[in-house]
Amino acid sequence: MKVIYPVLFYEEKEGGYSVFVPDLEKQLNTTASTCGNTLEEAMYMAEDLIASLVLDEIEEGNKIPNASKIEDITFEELEDNLKIKDWNYVSKFKTYICVDISLFAQKWGKELVKKTVNIPKWVNTKAEELKINFSKTLEEALLQKIYKE
Repeated sequence: MKVIYPVLFYEEKEGGYSVFVPDLEKQLNTTASTCGNTLEEAMYMAEDLIASLVLDEIEEGNKIPNASKIEDITFEELEDNLKIKDWNYVSKFKTYICVDISLFAQKWGKELVKKTVNIPKWVNTKAEELKINFSKTLEEALLQKIYKE
C-alpha cells in the first residue's frame, strides 16, 4: 500500500533542510517534522516520518489521514502556526513524497515474529516457577543488546 503526502522543505541558511508534513501534523495532532543535512537525507527522513506515523495509525486500527492537494498546502500557514518571525532560510519548495507502507511494515512493523530458542532445562523450570514472561524477557534483553544500555 502506498501513500502520498505533500511535504514542505526549507533549505536552512546554516546548512541542511527542515521538513514538514502539514496533513499529518493537523490530522494526527502531532509534530510531523524532521530534517536532514543534505536534500537526499531530508527526503529519506520525510519518507521515514510519513511511514512511521501512518504505520502507527494502521496498527492502532485508526483511519489513515487524508492527503491534501499540493496547491492547498501553503508555506504561510505553516509559518504562522510555527510562530517563527524572520526565518533565515535560503529557499523553500514543496513536493509530494510517496511511501510504500507495506515495505516499511515488513521491516519495522509491530507484528510479532515467532522464534524458537534453546535454554537449559533448569533455567526453564526456575523461570516458569517465577512466572517470568519469556517473550517479554527476550525482547528486553535484545533491546538492551541492540541499544547497549
